[in-house]
Amino acid sequence: MIPRGEGRVGLLPAIRGLVSEAEHVRRVIEAFCPEAIAITVGREDLAALQAYDGSDFPPANWEEELYVAGLAEWGEVRKPPPCFVEAVRLAQANNLPLRALDFNDEDYTEKYVNLVTAWDLLGHTRLEKKVRTHGFASTTPEEFVVEFDRFVNDPEGYVALEKARERHIAARIVKLVRKHRSLLAVVEYERAAGVRSLLVANAP
Repeated sequence: MIPRGEGRVGLLPAIRGLVSEAEHVRRVIEAFCPEAIAITVGREDLAALQAYDGSDFPPANWEEELYVAGLAEWGEVRKPPPCFVEAVRLAQANNLPLRALDFNDEDYTEKYVNLVTAWDLLGHTRLEKKVRTHGFASTTPEEFVVEFDRFVNDPEGYVALEKARERHIAARIVKLVRKHRSLLAVVEYERAAGVRSLLVANAP
């Protein structure tokens, strides 16, 4: 829990995809009793989650495929991420405001074009073979998602893009807690430490 002036922010790091995280999210929301819930998706993905019918979707690219394969060592993995699905379900069930924390599609595309160079893109496309043969040293799902994130976001432009996401997420949290005195932010685990550092560094 991070105090923000007269409000409070609950920062919940969650592992995207792991089915068991849904129960974790439910317990935290029930204990924290927030006035509003926010999750690290963009506006368009939030709308899709609010209309979600329970279907399971396959990985969309090699990164998601290898992420799922690696994370499955610690349990069942589904898409869309159960941590976000459960947060949306509980917000709807309790009539709580539900907010998006991440870039919308247009802003993400603009950041991508500005930060990721052709050289970064070339380096990134060569990562697939390396990831497939890489022996991950992780012994917990938390360690795995951080290790995987660092591996696939190695080119400089991709690192800058993820840092930009963290700054945007933190800024959104600060803005939202001005409207909602008690806000629970469900943040993907690999971005949570960076977001927390920004919130603490800029605490009033």
